[in-house]
Amino acid sequence: MSLADVRSALNAELSATPEYYDFKVLHSERDGALWRVTLEPGYVFAEGQRPGAASAQALLDDSLDGASAWWGAPAKGGASVLAVVVEDDQLVLQNASSAPPPAGHLIRLYPTRFLNAVADAWWDTPWAEAALACLPDLSRPQPLAGGSALTGQPFRWLRPAQRAALALTGFSSAFLWGPPGTGKTTTLGVLLAEYLDRHPTARVLLLSTTNQAVDLATLAVDKALHKGRREHCRPLVQRLGTRFDAAAYAGREHLIPTQDRDLIARLARAESQRPSARDALALKAWADRVAALRDELRASSLKVLQRCRLAAMTTTRAAFTLKTLRELQPDGEPPFDLLVFDEASQVSLAHALALMPLGRARLFAGDPQQLSPVLRSDDRLARRWLGRSAFAEMPRGGASVALLDEQSRMAGPIVDLVSQLFYGGALRVAADALASPDWQAARRRTLGDIPAAAHVHVQRLKTDGGWVASERGPVRRESAEAIATLVADALAGGDWRADELIVLTPFRAQRALIRHCLRARGVPEALRVSTVHRAQGSEAPVVLFDPADGAQPFLQGEEAQRLLNVALSRAQAKLVLFVSPADAAGALLAPLMHRLRLAADPRPAQPLLELARHPDFPAHAVGRRVSAGRLTGEVSRASPDGRQFWLVNAATGVEQLFDTGFWRQRARGG
Repeated sequence: MSLADVRSALNAELSATPEYYDFKVLHSERDGALWRVTLEPGYVFAEGQRPGAASAQALLDDSLDGASAWWGAPAKGGASVLAVVVEDDQLVLQNASSAPPPAGHLIRLYPTRFLNAVADAWWDTPWAEAALACLPDLSRPQPLAGGSALTGQPFRWLRPAQRAALALTGFSSAFLWGPPGTGKTTTLGVLLAEYLDRHPTARVLLLSTTNQAVDLATLAVDKALHKGRREHCRPLVQRLGTRFDAAAYAGREHLIPTQDRDLIARLARAESQRPSARDALALKAWADRVAALRDELRASSLKVLQRCRLAAMTTTRAAFTLKTLRELQPDGEPPFDLLVFDEASQVSLAHALALMPLGRARLFAGDPQQLSPVLRSDDRLARRWLGRSAFAEMPRGGASVALLDEQSRMAGPIVDLVSQLFYGGALRVAADALASPDWQAARRRTLGDIPAAAHVHVQRLKTDGGWVASERGPVRRESAEAIATLVADALAGGDWRADELIVLTPFRAQRALIRHCLRARGVPEALRVSTVHRAQGSEAPVVLFDPADGAQPFLQGEEAQRLLNVALSRAQAKLVLFVSPADAAGALLAPLMHRLRLAADPRPAQPLLELARHPDFPAHAVGRRVSAGRLTGEVSRASPDGRQFWLVNAATGVEQLFDTGFWRQRARGG
């Protein structure tokens, strides 16, 4: 655990992250002041990679908005990417210095390299040494001396675990573990609101991974200050950055670093009028109008940072503005009393450590059972420092860790599934939700042929998915058509709105196919179709999950299970799974399918000790439902020599290995 290790990890990840991608042009056409460039599907070169290499499978996505474009033939030129039309394999370019290349030529895209700012911090040796010195504190947090404890007294509705989480501000490092639907953001808002009130001179830096998450956390603090009647603190909370959702701040303009409320209103109106990417001229005019409004906001950010008590921004912005943040305290002391990382499971350990010296105390809020930081490199050190978050260093227990264990999002059968598969059975429906008739009624609705009382439904498919080169990824038409049919029928019946359903799939190619099938049936574009990675933080009454191809290597291992957790836990009332034979047998879904099957199995469980007395044990026990202490399950198979057997745990669906000799000895009373 040396500074050289961290730098080596950063070098490995930067080397594995191509600086640019070359796409082959299929067609270019002028559209007013803009250009539309259609690309050949699946044809991409990544810097330093041969075509077809894993890291060269760059797919067009809206994450490329704002990338720089360059071409060298037939004439040199450049532009910026205004938008990506994913379904059409198309770039919309603005400010082109010359005509983009025609068919058969290459166009090069340079995505923004956010990791560079983190790397710069680790090459500043004095700062890097201070950052690395923070590492032991994550696993061995220290109690803080002085200060008044938070009680949450104004918030009588707090659940027991939420109230207990308020004590986390008493530690040098602390972890707020908030599984889906447990009110983690609300809890964080209450904690910070009371912290600002109880510590009148304290300063807080609130960070999160995306602009949307920063908005949610900032608004949660302001709402808690208002409900707690702490109006004097509200103007001292400021949301820095210009990529906020302006409409969300209607009536809360004091959170934005400007006194011009008319400017906020105009920005909100402009953002709500974003035209389709297919209307390039309108999109260009819209982008220019929004950019001009945002420029007016940017100028005041530094002054606001100096005077506010709680500043909120993205972790990326914090890395890019680290020098400015450090200068807020010229004597070298931490400029903030409390540094908060929201959605911290998606912030790499190296990124978090680089920012930790900014705070005297640090609080990490998130869920380590959901998506981890994105990593390209398979280097050992890169996995250690960039593929893991601060939660990987979290103590196993103790007062510096608070687990929120009651949730009010998912219906009972859905939360039972999620809880057993991913949280060791600790998660449950909150008592106040169970007592609410409205909450219960909202989760008992019919969807097509799926009755109101069925919350988890498996739609069996005959066709396995597979990789299709022309689609640039795994696809399955049968499930795409089935989803489109179910959705179209549900909307046509009038019992459901488009914004009440969300379709999730791990693969962008399948997402594009599903969108195509939905458009063919006239389904409104308001219906969300998303990759799972982009769905974290969202929820909907109905979630339709299509793995597309459960046998893909991408859907193996711990990260795939986190992805599945995100997909399942978005659902409030109905979870519909589209499953083929290969999906059901694959590593991703096999435990889930086993659990659903065994939950519906009416057979009484036979004590394993009784079966172990039989001379043909364990062969004769295969296929039987058994009990072993608190464990209930089904014996799935035995080794050829009979020395071992496997049992599928009915609670988790996981196959567990047992020693035959041990159970025979117990059966004999030995």
